[in-house]
Amino acid sequence: MSERQKLFRDKYRKQVQGWYSGFFHVAIIYTLGFLLLNYFHLNLTNISFIEYIIIPVTFFFCNFFEWFLHKEIMHKPRNFPGARAIYTRHTLQHHQFFTEKEMRFASSNDYRVTFFPPYALIVFSIMGIIPALILYYIFSSNVAWLFLITTTSMYLVYETMHYFCHIEDNFIIRNFPFINTLRRHHEAHHNQKIMVTKNMNLTFPIADWFFNTSDVKRNLLGTLLNGYNKKYIK
Repeated sequence: MSERQKLFRDKYRKQVQGWYSGFFHVAIIYTLGFLLLNYFHLNLTNISFIEYIIIPVTFFFCNFFEWFLHKEIMHKPRNFPGARAIYTRHTLQHHQFFTEKEMRFASSNDYRVTFFPPYALIVFSIMGIIPALILYYIFSSNVAWLFLITTTSMYLVYETMHYFCHIEDNFIIRNFPFINTLRRHHEAHHNQKIMVTKNMNLTFPIADWFFNTSDVKRNLLGTLLNGYNKKYIK
């Protein structure tokens, strides 16, 4: 760890309020997420096979939206409401706190600089209302609810995968498909030389492969299952 990173970590940790609990922070996010998922699920009735198609469609939509949000908002200062705060929190804090030299949490208090604030899930849920209403009027209520179930699930997957990128390495994680790929993928992204151009996905590097922003040169399956392999780095 560089002296600059160490000093930033020390300064950031001193600014964290004494009442903050990383475990409580995470518990709020997942409790809220599962309550939303349960509510959405309770509204499903007699789903037809064709209605399930919205799940993979929404999955890919979320993957590309995640890529766009990371690349164009989290790493570029914008002036519309909320964007500047997102940029500051991500680029000026998260990427100073964690670099490719030191990616790991020292304690649960470090969750604050990694997990989104709990209200972010509410914001994303509200953002999903208009597309859900459109799907309701064009297709059916089931399609709308399945859309919301998938977007909320992908939000929780994002938070979970990001968490796994910043914990200590072990045998299980090192050999767990997708998670091992994302750990190397995200660690490379934290290299400040490439952080604004490469490895923008935080769930599955599908959009990175599609837009050629992955730092490895492989086909889609190879990119997804690359693991810790550095052989194909561009």
